[in-house]
Amino acid sequence: MSKNKSFLKFYFIAFFCIYPIKNFAQKSTPEIDRIIKIIEENYITNNVDKDQLLDYTYDLYYLSKKANFPDGKAYSIFEQTRIYFFNGDLENSLKKINEGIALAKSRKDYDMLCRLLLVYQSTLLKLNYLNEAQYILKKCEEYNELNVAKENARINDVYILLAKADVLVDEQGRSDEMATVISLKKKAYSLAQQLSESDKYKGITIIYALESLTFSLAVSGDVFSARNYIVQIDKLLKVYPNKYSLIQSFIIKGAIESNEKKYAQAISYFNRAAEIAANNKNIYELYEIYPMMSASYSEMKDFKNASEYLWKFKHLSDSITQVMKKSENNKLIAEINKNIQKRDEKKLEQVKIDFALVFALFAMILSVFVLIVYKKKQKGSQTYNEFGNGNFLQNTEEKKKPEIDPEIIKELLLLVKNDIDTFYIEFPKIYPDFYQSLQKEYPSLTISDYSFCALVKMNFTVKEISLYTKLSLRSVEGRKYRIMKKMKVSNQNELYIVLSSIS
Repeated sequence: MSKNKSFLKFYFIAFFCIYPIKNFAQKSTPEIDRIIKIIEENYITNNVDKDQLLDYTYDLYYLSKKANFPDGKAYSIFEQTRIYFFNGDLENSLKKINEGIALAKSRKDYDMLCRLLLVYQSTLLKLNYLNEAQYILKKCEEYNELNVAKENARINDVYILLAKADVLVDEQGRSDEMATVISLKKKAYSLAQQLSESDKYKGITIIYALESLTFSLAVSGDVFSARNYIVQIDKLLKVYPNKYSLIQSFIIKGAIESNEKKYAQAISYFNRAAEIAANNKNIYELYEIYPMMSASYSEMKDFKNASEYLWKFKHLSDSITQVMKKSENNKLIAEINKNIQKRDEKKLEQVKIDFALVFALFAMILSVFVLIVYKKKQKGSQTYNEFGNGNFLQNTEEKKKPEIDPEIIKELLLLVKNDIDTFYIEFPKIYPDFYQSLQKEYPSLTISDYSFCALVKMNFTVKEISLYTKLSLRSVEGRKYRIMKKMKVSNQNELYIVLSSIS
């Protein structure tokens, strides 16, 4: 399984994040009720194709707008967001998210805000905005705490837990914190089982949580548990038939068989998943399946098919990269982030007052600090720089350490670009205390973390590290985030400053 590129489970969160319509107000109409019923039946029967469903949501939007029925309008916006997202149309999905956030905030609809942000968080992960995705996940929790619809809040809790787990994994579904990932997913599955029996979305929520858990178990090597759970998934899919869940079921089965080196059976499952995904015209699903098929064919020494599916994967990768680079998406993300951070006027005024007080206090402390530093300089004393929360102090006037020959530095930089394995061997010879200092100060760091820190110390950017290590940008971003978390630094500049100070 280590050679197989797994599907990113969080890509599919939005499909199951269902926005439940509230009890209809008097302004609802029979036609609005009829359309809502058709849309809701899609979750159970899956009889409505996506294009037709999108038409229904637009009908609902304009009918609700005409009837001044905000519940129907909110419902239609969320459905459009979900459909665009699942079809890979991220630009239109972001536009509907932006519109939905404005409507939800105006109505203080925290349930809708939470669910829209879950879709948004998944979109950010697709576009490699890892830090922003982490922030949005925290906002999801904040809004869900304000959610007065308790049953809906419990459903949201399931997806929040799964999202927390999935941001910890790399593109192979693996993590340095695999025990935490599995623990979070088991908790999500348990919460899904505790949903009310009257909740018509309980079944698909359980399926999604169970599929996510089962896949992580398979990746971690617990094939026995994964096989037991896949039996439960098959039983549930007979009761709650859904082609999207069926795709995931086939992928999980393929991953299990591949883990046990039964590659022909694995390919059979991957083929069935790819066939449904192709009919669904979803490049993101195929993007995850094709590398698995290529790896399995390669293990069988069928290099012709292995090359074919690798080429298909690269072709899809180029298409997805173009989506990521799309400037309109970046503009929409900036606008959405700005709208999320807005406060109502009363809260904003209070924030301004609080900020003024804090700023005045800070200015006073800063003045005293500057005066003390000035006096110490006058006396020839040491000067200290403060980083983060004040726990890391660095003597800036200490004796200069012997400078490293610039030519040696140049050679190290060239090794990163031309022979990174040799760089990892030569680096500790030039900086003999670097790894030991890291181990002493940050014992939770792993050997691979040390290698990453060495590259950051050499002032390589995340994109450069991705290029030279031949890892995806998301994998590198994930590594950086986990290291920052272990070292308790708040941003990349601070990480560089700390690592630069270590000889």
